[in-house]
Amino acid sequence: MAEDLGPDPLAPWLREIAATHDAARHTAGSQCRGSVALIDEAARLRGVAEVRLGRAISLEREVETRPAQLARLAEAAAEERRAWQALAQAELPDGHGAVELDVRVGLYGRSAHGGDVITYDAHGVHNTHLDGLAHLGTDATWHGPIPVANSQTDEDTIVNWAQHGIATRGVLLDIPAIRGTEWVTADQPVTGDDLDAALKATGVTLAPGDALIIYQGRDRFEAAGHRYTPGAVFQARPGIGADGAAWIAANDPGLVLWDFHDARSNPMFALEVHSLIYAIGLCLIDNSLLGPAAAALRAAGTSTGLLVAAPTAIHRSTGVLINPLLLY
Repeated sequence: MAEDLGPDPLAPWLREIAATHDAARHTAGSQCRGSVALIDEAARLRGVAEVRLGRAISLEREVETRPAQLARLAEAAAEERRAWQALAQAELPDGHGAVELDVRVGLYGRSAHGGDVITYDAHGVHNTHLDGLAHLGTDATWHGPIPVANSQTDEDTIVNWAQHGIATRGVLLDIPAIRGTEWVTADQPVTGDDLDAALKATGVTLAPGDALIIYQGRDRFEAAGHRYTPGAVFQARPGIGADGAAWIAANDPGLVLWDFHDARSNPMFALEVHSLIYAIGLCLIDNSLLGPAAAALRAAGTSTGLLVAAPTAIHRSTGVLINPLLLY
């Protein structure tokens, strides 16, 4: 008798997207490297051509490790963790997304030496990080296909992506500007029509391998005192829904950078966009700081630039903290 593995973790529409991707881009005997493989010389040259002012802006949220600031944040962080854990239907470990920095300073006469050891959880909803292919999978495989067991021995996606070079044209889609709102709300997930309208406003025609930089107003949302829901809490939240995820897959981006994540606006509270990591090998950079970039590009009269995302080449890593740069 076949083992009952429970419901398929991918919805039919995601299976269809995965099948289309496999037929178009998978070659027998070769491991698919996902969306990053779409970033070629033409994509990089498109990005270089968009640098006109010689300015750069970081898309990374600061990683806080200063003791005084951490002490002030500790009470709020503990309250937030208790609230989310009470609602979580999936494991929500203490410190998810946390960073621990052990700074070691030595004084030797007139000389000083500093070093440190850093430990971090690469995922969560706080720190800016890049998700590897070995972050989300199904049926005992990551995209590629890569057996999940390889993560214990020799999975090398992050190394491959680092050496490939993630540098391409970035196109910023400003969803609140299209909607006339301050931020995306949980009751109105971002749709394909929203993304089409935001793209039309840029005047840009997307090409395979471009970076989609999808601004949804998270900086304003948090500045107003709201807290963003972690992925282990099964409830709707501001973000991109299934229709928007299908739009992303159809436009063949080299990677996606976003501030809000999946809307979870479906009956199973599934991760609509994150599921594309398995379905098409999508490279995602979560928790990007996009409000300042949206304002800077608007002031410069553009929506494009050269997006550079250089992950540390760590074998077996499921994801890495990263500082994406947009040059314009």
